[in-house]
Amino acid sequence: MNPGILRHKITILTSVEGTNEAGDTILIPSVFKSVWASVSPVSGRDYLEAKKLQAELTYKFILRYISGVTPDMQLQFKGRIFLIQDILNPLETNETLEIMAIERVVKNG
Repeated sequence: MNPGILRHKITILTSVEGTNEAGDTILIPSVFKSVWASVSPVSGRDYLEAKKLQAELTYKFILRYISGVTPDMQLQFKGRIFLIQDILNPLETNETLEIMAIERVVKNG
């Protein structure tokens, strides 16, 4: 892997349990780790849902290997949130992770 391609700073988010003002248990986003990554769009899909046009964009994030990243985590990039779909460890060498994640953008109109 060429380290020069890791030019985007991303944050891996996890959820921790906390309580709100009413004493209810809620999930609070928490930073797992901030890392450098390569970010590239892979595909897009548009569909109608409840009279809204919703675009679903898939992105590939490539980063140096980190243990403990799971599909229930999220990625934050440029203020946007991406839902992790797949995590690949190419050739099982523990050198890089390839994470496929989707960003949902709702368009009204």
